[in-house]
Amino acid sequence: MEHTVPHSTNGAGHEQSEVSVRLIVVSLAFLAVATFLVFLLVVGIFRYFYASYSTEEATRLSQPVIPPEPRIEVAPYEQLQQLRAKEDRVLNTYALIDKDSGRVRVPIGRAIDLLAAKGLPSHNYLDDILAGRKPGAAAKPPAARQPPAAQPAGAPGQQGNSPGQQGNSNAK
Repeated sequence: MEHTVPHSTNGAGHEQSEVSVRLIVVSLAFLAVATFLVFLLVVGIFRYFYASYSTEEATRLSQPVIPPEPRIEVAPYEQLQQLRAKEDRVLNTYALIDKDSGRVRVPIGRAIDLLAAKGLPSHNYLDDILAGRKPGAAAKPPAARQPPAAQPAGAPGQQGNSPGQQGNSNAK
């Protein structure tokens, strides 16, 4: 009794030939031999490096090299402590810097407190933009061109302007 199964033409179905066992065995043997050769190469390299390693030479190369005279920093830790002490003295003491110009040095903590109380200088760039001026060129308008009453709000030299008060430079 013979059963025939029709073969499909679209490639579906199973393989008609067997897998080559001989090809698989030869490939595995090749990989085993290659692995053994790499192992022998690595062992040979390690033996070469071990034989050529000299303890005396390694000790000589690992010793720190002392720079020639004159040595700038004889005791760097002590010099660093002295530098930090000097910086702390400068940051935390009062001193007269220039008697003619009246410049003095105040401790950093006091300077921070004074700056916090006084505030940083600021400039309202929005008023410059709304008045049609370039923000970088709004330093001081010449006194001859603009009378003090026509100065826009926020211009230098005008005191007591609040943000709600805006001068109109176009109206005359």
